Amino acid sequence: MGVHRFAVATALATFCLLVAGGLVSTTESGLACPDWPLCEGQYFPKMVGGKLFEHGHRLVAGTVAVMTFALSFLLFKYRRRDSALIRLGLIASALVVVQALLGALTVKLRLPPWVSSLHQATAMAFFCMIISLGFLTRQRLPDAPAPAACSDLGFRRRLGHFTLAVIALTYLQIVVGAVMRHARAGLACGYDFPLCQGQIWPAGAHWGVQVHVLHRLSGFVVGIGVVALALWVWGHRPARRGLRFLSAAAAVIVLCQVSLGIAVIFTSRELVTMTLHSALGAALLANLLALYWIAQPSRLRQPSTPQADHAAAASLEAV
Repeated sequence: MGVHRFAVATALATFCLLVAGGLVSTTESGLACPDWPLCEGQYFPKMVGGKLFEHGHRLVAGTVAVMTFALSFLLFKYRRRDSALIRLGLIASALVVVQALLGALTVKLRLPPWVSSLHQATAMAFFCMIISLGFLTRQRLPDAPAPAACSDLGFRRRLGHFTLAVIALTYLQIVVGAVMRHARAGLACGYDFPLCQGQIWPAGAHWGVQVHVLHRLSGFVVGIGVVALALWVWGHRPARRGLRFLSAAAAVIVLCQVSLGIAVIFTSRELVTMTLHSALGAALLANLLALYWIAQPSRLRQPSTPQADHAAAASLEAV
Protein backbone atom coordinates (compact mmCIF):
# COMPACT_ATOMS: atom_id res chain seq x y z
CA MET A 1 0.00 0.00 0.00
CA GLY A 2 2.98 2.33 0.44
CA VAL A 3 3.54 2.54 -3.32
CA HIS A 4 -0.17 3.24 -3.84
CA ARG A 5 -0.17 6.07 -1.28
CA PHE A 6 2.91 7.61 -2.87
CA ALA A 7 1.26 7.43 -6.30
CA VAL A 8 -1.80 9.22 -4.91
CA ALA A 9 0.44 11.89 -3.34
CA THR A 10 2.17 12.36 -6.70
CA ALA A 11 -1.22 12.78 -8.40
CA LEU A 12 -2.25 15.44 -5.87
CA ALA A 13 1.07 17.26 -6.36
CA THR A 14 0.54 17.14 -10.12
CA PHE A 15 -2.90 18.72 -9.73
CA CYS A 16 -1.28 21.54 -7.73
CA LEU A 17 1.27 21.90 -10.52
CA LEU A 18 -1.50 22.28 -13.10
CA VAL A 19 -3.14 24.99 -11.01
CA ALA A 20 0.23 26.76 -10.62
CA GLY A 21 0.78 26.55 -14.38
CA GLY A 22 -2.64 28.04 -15.00
CA LEU A 23 -1.76 30.97 -12.75
CA VAL A 24 1.41 31.61 -14.75
CA SER A 25 -0.60 31.79 -17.96
CA THR A 26 -3.45 33.85 -16.52
CA THR A 27 -1.13 36.42 -14.96
CA GLU A 28 1.08 36.41 -18.08
CA SER A 29 4.14 35.72 -15.93
CA GLY A 30 5.77 33.27 -18.33
CA LEU A 31 8.78 35.53 -18.90
CA ALA A 32 9.08 36.92 -15.38
CA CYS A 33 12.21 34.78 -15.16
CA PRO A 34 14.04 35.33 -18.47
CA ASP A 35 16.49 32.46 -17.88
CA TRP A 36 16.01 28.74 -17.16
CA PRO A 37 16.25 26.80 -14.88
CA LEU A 38 17.43 29.64 -12.65
CA CYS A 39 15.55 32.89 -12.24
CA GLU A 40 17.77 35.90 -12.86
CA GLY A 41 20.73 33.67 -12.04
CA GLN A 42 19.35 32.60 -8.65
CA TYR A 43 17.86 29.38 -7.32
CA PHE A 44 15.60 31.31 -4.96
CA PRO A 45 15.00 34.87 -6.16
CA LYS A 46 12.84 37.33 -4.31
CA MET A 47 9.35 35.89 -4.88
CA VAL A 48 7.40 39.00 -5.82
CA GLY A 49 5.16 39.85 -8.75
CA GLY A 50 5.40 37.55 -11.71
CA LYS A 51 8.39 35.72 -10.21
CA LEU A 52 6.11 34.36 -7.51
CA PHE A 53 3.99 32.61 -10.12
CA GLU A 54 6.69 31.65 -12.64
CA HIS A 55 9.42 30.44 -10.28
CA GLY A 56 6.86 29.01 -7.88
CA HIS A 57 5.58 26.95 -10.79
CA ARG A 58 9.11 25.74 -11.49
CA LEU A 59 9.66 24.73 -7.88
CA VAL A 60 6.43 22.73 -7.83
CA ALA A 61 7.39 21.16 -11.17
CA GLY A 62 10.76 20.13 -9.74
CA THR A 63 9.02 18.53 -6.77
CA VAL A 64 6.67 16.59 -9.06
CA ALA A 65 9.60 15.43 -11.20
CA VAL A 66 11.46 14.10 -8.16
CA MET A 67 8.30 12.37 -6.92
CA THR A 68 7.76 10.80 -10.34
CA PHE A 69 11.29 9.38 -10.49
CA ALA A 70 10.88 8.14 -6.92
CA LEU A 71 7.58 6.48 -7.86
CA SER A 72 9.25 4.71 -10.79
CA PHE A 73 11.98 3.51 -8.43
CA LEU A 74 9.42 2.21 -5.93
CA LEU A 75 7.55 0.39 -8.69
CA PHE A 76 10.76 -1.28 -9.84
CA LYS A 77 11.74 -2.18 -6.30
CA TYR A 78 8.42 -3.47 -4.97
CA ARG A 79 6.39 -4.33 -8.11
CA ARG A 80 9.08 -5.52 -10.51
CA ARG A 81 7.05 -8.65 -11.38
CA ASP A 82 4.24 -6.47 -12.70
CA SER A 83 5.60 -5.46 -16.11
CA ALA A 84 2.57 -3.27 -16.89
CA LEU A 85 3.20 -1.02 -13.87
CA ILE A 86 6.92 -0.85 -14.64
CA ARG A 87 6.18 0.30 -18.19
CA LEU A 88 3.70 2.93 -17.01
CA GLY A 89 6.22 4.21 -14.47
CA LEU A 90 8.86 4.55 -17.19
CA ILE A 91 6.41 6.36 -19.48
CA ALA A 92 5.51 8.76 -16.66
CA SER A 93 9.22 9.48 -16.06
CA ALA A 94 9.76 10.09 -19.79
CA LEU A 95 6.76 12.44 -19.92
CA VAL A 96 7.99 14.50 -16.98
CA VAL A 97 11.36 14.93 -18.73
CA VAL A 98 9.65 15.98 -21.98
CA GLN A 99 7.48 18.36 -19.97
CA ALA A 100 10.52 19.99 -18.38
CA LEU A 101 12.21 20.41 -21.77
CA LEU A 102 9.07 21.99 -23.22
CA GLY A 103 8.93 24.33 -20.23
CA ALA A 104 12.51 25.40 -20.93
CA LEU A 105 11.71 25.83 -24.62
CA THR A 106 8.79 28.14 -23.89
CA VAL A 107 11.17 30.48 -22.07
CA LYS A 108 14.02 30.21 -24.58
CA LEU A 109 11.69 30.90 -27.52
CA ARG A 110 9.74 33.55 -25.56
CA LEU A 111 6.35 31.84 -25.29
CA PRO A 112 5.40 30.75 -28.83
CA PRO A 113 1.76 29.60 -28.68
CA TRP A 114 2.45 26.19 -30.23
CA VAL A 115 5.14 25.30 -27.68
CA SER A 116 3.08 26.57 -24.74
CA SER A 117 0.05 24.61 -25.95
CA LEU A 118 2.12 21.45 -26.41
CA HIS A 119 3.50 22.02 -22.92
CA GLN A 120 0.00 21.96 -21.45
CA ALA A 121 -1.12 19.03 -23.61
CA THR A 122 1.84 17.00 -22.33
CA ALA A 123 1.05 18.07 -18.77
CA MET A 124 -2.50 16.74 -19.06
CA ALA A 125 -1.25 13.46 -20.58
CA PHE A 126 1.17 13.12 -17.67
CA PHE A 127 -1.65 13.86 -15.22
CA CYS A 128 -3.73 11.09 -16.78
CA MET A 129 -0.80 8.69 -16.43
CA ILE A 130 -0.25 9.50 -12.76
CA ILE A 131 -3.97 9.25 -11.96
CA SER A 132 -4.02 5.83 -13.64
CA LEU A 133 -1.00 4.72 -11.63
CA GLY A 134 -2.78 5.85 -8.48
CA PHE A 135 -5.58 3.39 -9.20
CA LEU A 136 -3.56 0.57 -10.69
CA THR A 137 -1.05 0.42 -7.84
CA ARG A 138 -4.00 -0.52 -5.61
CA GLN A 139 -6.07 -2.58 -8.03
CA ARG A 140 -3.18 -4.74 -9.19
CA LEU A 141 -2.31 -5.98 -5.70
CA PRO A 142 -2.84 -9.69 -5.03
CA ASP A 143 -5.38 -8.81 -2.30
CA ALA A 144 -7.43 -6.50 -4.57
CA PRO A 145 -11.21 -7.09 -4.61
CA ALA A 146 -12.37 -10.31 -6.24
CA PRO A 147 -13.79 -10.21 -9.79
CA ALA A 148 -17.31 -8.87 -10.14
CA ALA A 149 -20.16 -11.25 -10.85
CA CYS A 150 -20.34 -12.35 -14.48
CA SER A 151 -23.72 -10.65 -14.94
CA ASP A 152 -21.98 -7.36 -14.14
CA LEU A 153 -19.05 -7.67 -16.54
CA GLY A 154 -20.93 -6.63 -19.69
CA PHE A 155 -22.18 -3.44 -18.05
CA ARG A 156 -18.70 -2.59 -16.79
CA ARG A 157 -17.14 -3.07 -20.21
CA ARG A 158 -19.73 -0.86 -21.90
CA LEU A 159 -19.30 1.75 -19.18
CA GLY A 160 -15.53 1.62 -19.69
CA HIS A 161 -15.88 2.22 -23.44
CA PHE A 162 -18.38 5.05 -22.92
CA THR A 163 -16.21 6.70 -20.28
CA LEU A 164 -13.06 6.36 -22.39
CA ALA A 165 -14.77 8.19 -25.27
CA VAL A 166 -15.80 11.05 -22.95
CA ILE A 167 -12.26 11.18 -21.52
CA ALA A 168 -10.87 11.60 -25.05
CA LEU A 169 -13.34 14.43 -25.76
CA THR A 170 -12.46 16.13 -22.47
CA TYR A 171 -8.74 15.89 -23.14
CA LEU A 172 -9.16 17.39 -26.62
CA GLN A 173 -11.30 20.16 -25.16
CA ILE A 174 -8.56 21.03 -22.66
CA VAL A 175 -5.97 21.09 -25.46
CA VAL A 176 -8.15 23.41 -27.57
CA GLY A 177 -8.54 25.61 -24.50
CA ALA A 178 -4.76 25.69 -24.12
CA VAL A 179 -4.31 26.80 -27.73
CA MET A 180 -6.96 29.50 -27.24
CA ARG A 181 -5.35 30.74 -24.02
CA HIS A 182 -1.79 30.84 -25.35
CA ALA A 183 -2.96 32.51 -28.55
CA ARG A 184 -4.52 35.17 -26.30
CA ALA A 185 -7.90 34.51 -27.87
CA GLY A 186 -9.90 34.26 -24.67
CA LEU A 187 -11.81 37.43 -25.53
CA ALA A 188 -11.61 37.04 -29.32
CA CYS A 189 -15.40 37.27 -29.54
CA GLY A 190 -15.59 40.20 -27.16
CA TYR A 191 -18.55 39.96 -24.80
CA ASP A 192 -20.77 38.36 -27.42
CA PHE A 193 -22.30 35.13 -26.12
CA PRO A 194 -23.58 32.61 -27.14
CA LEU A 195 -22.91 34.01 -30.61
CA CYS A 196 -19.54 35.32 -31.76
CA GLN A 197 -19.54 38.57 -33.73
CA GLY A 198 -23.25 37.99 -34.27
CA GLN A 199 -22.75 34.55 -35.81
CA ILE A 200 -22.63 30.95 -34.62
CA TRP A 201 -19.27 30.52 -36.38
CA PRO A 202 -17.71 33.55 -38.13
CA ALA A 203 -15.89 31.56 -40.81
CA GLY A 204 -13.94 34.48 -42.27
CA ALA A 205 -12.57 35.77 -38.97
CA HIS A 206 -9.01 35.56 -37.60
CA TRP A 207 -7.78 32.08 -36.62
CA GLY A 208 -7.85 33.09 -32.96
CA VAL A 209 -11.59 33.65 -33.28
CA GLN A 210 -11.91 30.21 -34.90
CA VAL A 211 -10.13 28.56 -31.98
CA HIS A 212 -12.29 30.44 -29.50
CA VAL A 213 -15.51 29.29 -31.17
CA LEU A 214 -14.16 25.73 -31.44
CA HIS A 215 -13.49 25.77 -27.70
CA ARG A 216 -17.05 26.90 -27.03
CA LEU A 217 -18.60 24.24 -29.26
CA SER A 218 -16.35 21.45 -28.05
CA GLY A 219 -17.21 22.42 -24.47
CA PHE A 220 -20.88 22.04 -25.39
CA VAL A 221 -20.15 18.58 -26.84
CA VAL A 222 -18.23 17.53 -23.72
CA GLY A 223 -21.09 18.77 -21.54
CA ILE A 224 -23.60 16.66 -23.47
CA GLY A 225 -21.28 13.65 -23.31
CA VAL A 226 -20.73 13.88 -19.55
CA VAL A 227 -24.41 14.41 -18.74
CA ALA A 228 -25.38 11.55 -21.09
CA LEU A 229 -22.83 9.32 -19.33
CA ALA A 230 -24.28 10.19 -15.92
CA LEU A 231 -27.85 9.51 -17.06
CA TRP A 232 -26.78 6.21 -18.62
CA VAL A 233 -25.09 5.07 -15.39
CA TRP A 234 -28.09 6.03 -13.26
CA GLY A 235 -30.42 4.25 -15.66
CA HIS A 236 -28.69 0.87 -15.25
CA ARG A 237 -29.44 -1.23 -12.21
CA PRO A 238 -26.03 -2.97 -12.07
CA ALA A 239 -24.34 0.38 -11.36
CA ARG A 240 -22.81 0.46 -7.88
CA ARG A 241 -23.16 3.42 -5.55
CA GLY A 242 -19.57 4.58 -6.20
CA LEU A 243 -20.09 4.60 -9.97
CA ARG A 244 -23.30 6.58 -9.61
CA PHE A 245 -21.62 9.09 -7.31
CA LEU A 246 -18.69 9.64 -9.68
CA SER A 247 -20.91 10.02 -12.74
CA ALA A 248 -23.14 12.51 -10.92
CA ALA A 249 -20.08 14.42 -9.70
CA ALA A 250 -18.81 14.59 -13.29
CA ALA A 251 -22.12 16.09 -14.43
CA VAL A 252 -22.01 18.70 -11.65
CA ILE A 253 -18.38 19.56 -12.47
CA VAL A 254 -19.05 19.98 -16.18
CA LEU A 255 -22.05 22.24 -15.53
CA CYS A 256 -19.93 24.37 -13.20
CA GLN A 257 -17.18 24.36 -15.81
CA VAL A 258 -19.51 25.66 -18.53
CA SER A 259 -20.80 28.36 -16.16
CA LEU A 260 -17.25 29.43 -15.32
CA GLY A 261 -16.35 29.51 -19.02
CA ILE A 262 -19.18 31.97 -19.59
CA ALA A 263 -18.14 33.95 -16.51
CA VAL A 264 -14.58 34.20 -17.85
CA ILE A 265 -15.92 36.15 -20.83
CA PHE A 266 -18.11 38.56 -18.85
CA THR A 267 -15.46 39.17 -16.16
CA SER A 268 -12.75 39.90 -18.75
CA ARG A 269 -10.69 36.85 -17.72
CA GLU A 270 -10.66 37.67 -14.01
CA LEU A 271 -7.90 35.78 -12.16
CA VAL A 272 -9.97 33.70 -9.72
CA THR A 273 -12.55 32.79 -12.36
CA MET A 274 -9.87 31.74 -14.84
CA THR A 275 -8.03 29.70 -12.21
CA LEU A 276 -11.19 27.87 -11.14
CA HIS A 277 -12.06 27.22 -14.77
CA SER A 278 -8.71 25.59 -15.57
CA ALA A 279 -8.60 23.70 -12.25
CA LEU A 280 -12.08 22.25 -12.79
CA GLY A 281 -11.03 21.05 -16.24
CA ALA A 282 -8.28 18.98 -14.64
CA ALA A 283 -10.65 17.83 -11.88
CA LEU A 284 -13.19 16.66 -14.48
CA LEU A 285 -10.51 14.64 -16.26
CA ALA A 286 -9.42 13.06 -12.96
CA ASN A 287 -13.04 12.26 -12.08
CA LEU A 288 -13.65 10.54 -15.42
CA LEU A 289 -10.44 8.54 -15.10
CA ALA A 290 -11.54 7.41 -11.64
CA LEU A 291 -14.88 6.32 -13.09
CA TYR A 292 -13.09 4.43 -15.88
CA TRP A 293 -10.72 2.50 -13.63
CA ILE A 294 -13.35 1.67 -11.02
CA ALA A 295 -15.60 0.39 -13.80
CA GLN A 296 -12.97 -2.03 -15.07
CA PRO A 297 -13.61 -5.73 -14.21
CA SER A 298 -11.20 -6.74 -11.47
CA ARG A 299 -9.90 -9.74 -13.39
CA LEU A 300 -8.82 -7.41 -16.23
CA ARG A 301 -6.94 -4.99 -14.02
CA GLN A 302 -5.09 -7.45 -11.76
CA PRO A 303 -1.65 -8.82 -12.68
CA SER A 304 -1.51 -12.39 -13.88
CA THR A 305 -0.18 -14.53 -11.02
CA PRO A 306 -0.76 -18.17 -10.14
CA GLN A 307 -2.95 -17.06 -7.20
CA ALA A 308 -4.99 -14.69 -9.38
CA ASP A 309 -5.40 -17.31 -12.11
CA HIS A 310 -6.58 -19.86 -9.54
CA ALA A 311 -9.10 -17.36 -8.06
CA ALA A 312 -10.42 -16.48 -11.52
CA ALA A 313 -10.85 -20.16 -12.43
CA ALA A 314 -12.67 -20.84 -9.16
CA SER A 315 -15.06 -17.90 -9.73
CA LEU A 316 -15.85 -19.09 -13.26
CA GLU A 317 -16.56 -22.64 -12.02
CA ALA A 318 -18.96 -21.19 -9.45
CA VAL A 319 -21.06 -19.41 -12.10
